[in-house]
Amino acid sequence: MDIEALLTPLSVLVAVMALVTSSASTARARVKAIEDAYVERYWQILDRLPAEALVGQERIAPLSREECQAVRLYLRLCEDELELRQLGWVGRETWKQWRPGIKSQLGQWPVAGEWTPIRDRRLAPQQFTLLRQLESNADFEPYQAKGLGWVTRWWRQL
Repeated sequence: MDIEALLTPLSVLVAVMALVTSSASTARARVKAIEDAYVERYWQILDRLPAEALVGQERIAPLSREECQAVRLYLRLCEDELELRQLGWVGRETWKQWRPGIKSQLGQWPVAGEWTPIRDRRLAPQQFTLLRQLESNADFEPYQAKGLGWVTRWWRQL
């Protein structure tokens, strides 16, 4: 076998490996960018919460309209994060950090006060379905790989 006949398939193999590696890196970078955007959104909402909530101190006075909106935005953020994990756009390691934090906040003031009527379906009965599942199951995993899901899981580091 001459050298040209050996180099052509080898060159194709190297090119395919480079393409796969590049594509996987791009997918992982996209997951990281989405995670970073949601972390930024989290801190923006946190800035709007009552000062007492930031140190775990409950306040007797009712929430202002703006504070109530911030808490509800936090709940919406949590549901969005669950949806992103379900779609495979939040990585496994990030989800391991987010899940207990979300679950913990559902039981703490001021989130608990706004969450209770939503959880009990007195408010938004058709919304927050994933958040309700997370609260009832501490190990809830919204991401369920289907078919060749192992490829996606490897590809995006899920």
